[in-house]
Amino acid sequence: MKINQLINQPFVHPDIANEFSDRAFVQAMIDFELIILEIREKNQLIPNDVFQQSKQALTIDAFDIDAIGADTYLSGNAAVPFVKQAKSLLPSDTRPYFHQTLTSQDVIDTAMMLMLKPAFNRINQDVADILGACKTLIQAHKTTPMAGRTLMQQALPITFGTKVSQWAASLIAVAPYLVQVAQSGLYLQWGGPVGVSDEDNERFALPQQVAAALGLSAPLLPWHTNRQPIYTIAAALDACAGALENIVEDIALMSQSELGELAEPAVEGMGGSSSMPHKHNPVLCALIKAGAIRMHGHMSVISNTTAQPFERALGQWHASWVPLVEGTALVGGSLSYLKTLLQGLQVYPERMAANLDLNSDAYLTKALERHFQANADSVYPLIKQASKQAHDNHIGFVATLRPLLKKSSISVGTNSELDNILSPLSYCGAATRQCETTLDAIEKINDKNPSA
Repeated sequence: MKINQLINQPFVHPDIANEFSDRAFVQAMIDFELIILEIREKNQLIPNDVFQQSKQALTIDAFDIDAIGADTYLSGNAAVPFVKQAKSLLPSDTRPYFHQTLTSQDVIDTAMMLMLKPAFNRINQDVADILGACKTLIQAHKTTPMAGRTLMQQALPITFGTKVSQWAASLIAVAPYLVQVAQSGLYLQWGGPVGVSDEDNERFALPQQVAAALGLSAPLLPWHTNRQPIYTIAAALDACAGALENIVEDIALMSQSELGELAEPAVEGMGGSSSMPHKHNPVLCALIKAGAIRMHGHMSVISNTTAQPFERALGQWHASWVPLVEGTALVGGSLSYLKTLLQGLQVYPERMAANLDLNSDAYLTKALERHFQANADSVYPLIKQASKQAHDNHIGFVATLRPLLKKSSISVGTNSELDNILSPLSYCGAATRQCETTLDAIEKINDKNPSA
């Protein structure tokens, strides 16, 4: 996959992009064709030594990859010029056995599955690392109060630990699907010209042997126009993209200058503005968000290629290639960026507390009225005065009320009683329990993830 570095490279995982290079694609096609020869030879369906001769002749450096690319438009896929070039490299007596019982779609689809395998292993490792970063944040901030916000407005208190728990929960929900893709969702494709396979192949269970040798799953039947394997892969990627997008929306909003509750890691040279030197832009959030949006677009294309007519589709098959591989590289890149973001996330509890106190009268007034019920006539005016001053001066309600109560002659009870009433943690419901539940779930999901 050729990628314009200035336009596309910032959003994709560089290692995954390399794994989807033209060279890697040709190597995957070589690997598939050679395994077919090896397995057919072991089952005495072709002469001895065909595999070894072919392996010696078909090295990646022997291929003219640019020529394959230039000739691809003539046939609509790279397998046809690849096979033509491969046969020209083979000894004449081995050529008849190369690409035997295969068709171009077998080669293209299986090569893609082979390229996806290391990418998904990398993706699952990054998911495990991100959940580990979430675990660290939850443990550190189970009791860090902040404003819960609904419809973009302050509502009731939550803790930052519960917010991170929600981030983790979205990844916990999608992680099993990503693991399933890596473990059993990457399928061999081998059905021949119209998908009915070859009698000898089936009689000797060759597809099962080839799949095992390649580390792929053996399908029930060849899936030439049954594109559920592709749809399932893309759906897992798109669900993951949505989870990442949800996380960075929160982080970007909480990093706004007006809130200042979070900040991206301080990386030298990252986040600067070309014209405003004071700015520290949430660049990682922007990269992740852009990658997620693009994955959603790729998912739309793949959804529209799921229904395919007859035994090979006209255009639908071809249209799925770029969305599949580029979508994998985009989600892989977003996960890598999110790992960096969460492992170095800067958290400012004092700003969270200050922002929360700006509207704390909304949830404290009734509790204060109950507490001071015996002195209602005296305390109500103070509560009202504190609320007005806090909003007029854009300062905290609690920070305004405490001095007013101290100056009055009203008995406030014990300091601990008043502190309990004024503490936002008293209004956070089951926040701590939710944090503990999430921490347990992270342990369980990472135990099931072989990449963790």
